[in-house]
Amino acid sequence: MKSKVIARHLMIEKGERVLVALSGGADSVALLHVLLALREEWGLTLGALHLNHQLRGQESTRDQGFVWELCKRWGVPLTIELADVKSIASQTGESIELCARRLRYDFFERYARGGGCKVATAHTASDNAETVLINLIRGTALRGLAGIPPVRGRFIRPLIDCTREEIEAYCREHSLSWVEDSTNKSDDHTRNRIRHHIMPLLKDENPRVVEGFTRLTGTLREDADCLDSLAAQLKESLARQSGSFERDSFLQEHPALQGRVLAAILREAGVSPESELIEWMGVAIAAGQGSRQLNGRVRFSSGEEAFRLEPVDVPQPTERFSHDVNRRDLERAPVEVELFPGKRVILRLIEKKMPNIQKKDLTYCLDYDRIAGAANLRPRLPGDKLRPPGRGCTKSLKNLFQEAGVPHAQRTQVLVIADEHGVLLVEGLGPDERGAVTESTQRIIEITLEG
Repeated sequence: MKSKVIARHLMIEKGERVLVALSGGADSVALLHVLLALREEWGLTLGALHLNHQLRGQESTRDQGFVWELCKRWGVPLTIELADVKSIASQTGESIELCARRLRYDFFERYARGGGCKVATAHTASDNAETVLINLIRGTALRGLAGIPPVRGRFIRPLIDCTREEIEAYCREHSLSWVEDSTNKSDDHTRNRIRHHIMPLLKDENPRVVEGFTRLTGTLREDADCLDSLAAQLKESLARQSGSFERDSFLQEHPALQGRVLAAILREAGVSPESELIEWMGVAIAAGQGSRQLNGRVRFSSGEEAFRLEPVDVPQPTERFSHDVNRRDLERAPVEVELFPGKRVILRLIEKKMPNIQKKDLTYCLDYDRIAGAANLRPRLPGDKLRPPGRGCTKSLKNLFQEAGVPHAQRTQVLVIADEHGVLLVEGLGPDERGAVTESTQRIIEITLEG
């Protein structure tokens, strides 16, 4: 457990401030101990963060007391917050696990951003191997098989090359105590079932299987970075001054690069790069013909010489629109609402298990039973925020529109669906994590935009 991984991934620069996500478990205790040992050499300013989820009664209180005493003994400034995860999850409709993770990362990001520092989390090589298996089971692309990144924005993982066994051995060697989370022994969650049952079988076949996953994910991460870089260069070389892209040159490239180029073009246009849409675009480009409106602002078209994404002229609303759709009306029949001349939305309630449910580029979905009160159809309001599913961060719509390249003139036309707790879905950006369809969803609101 040396500083090689920190240097290799450029995690920390000398003189930086680092906050350690400290749960009290062996991994986080070892992480804090390692960084304390490096503090003088690297000129680090260290602190710790602990979120009490209040999910395990006295055990949660015990963990909070443990980290408090540990940081007091080691002279590390500690910030503690309490979150009633169970109550918040019942209000938002999230699973306990998802809600806890969201609140935890919101807490970390808030303090890291406010202090201009990084957050070190205690993810290990064992966590990484489990994550790869989870992604593989659920179906994933190359990035999913690349596992947990050593660095993601402000978040760094200095222990990502260490196995759980190595970390516990380190704690025993340095006489470090830690607390055990009793829920880790349960098989209620996918990760625990993989940890308790699948990983031991793999270790029977190869005792060093975790190290194998580390090598695999490192290689795949480099491959993914390389492909993304090549795709960015290819996209620039294909671009014409007219805003279109050269078709013949595009078709001569490898499909792995073609898909990444199309995904990049879609993201720049504020369109979700779903695999089905990318596949359809590839077929249309190969045929040299085809067009499709991707959302209320962008249309794709392909000809014999070039393909393009071009803005669609949408009439400006003469006044700010706002329409409430209540549950009683929606349960009776599909609801159609004209937002303003030239643009309308259709909301349809369907059962999740119906065989004709398909992902469509003009259709977005929400979990009906996670919506609090009526669904309000409106434009963006100051302070609106969105938490895209699986991204682990919450951003303002202003920032998301800037990232997606949505012109200021068009932002008043973008549909926002909200309930009494906030934003549920944004046209072109998709659903908020709170309202997204999950495996436990029973009823879906299917939203189709026209115009």
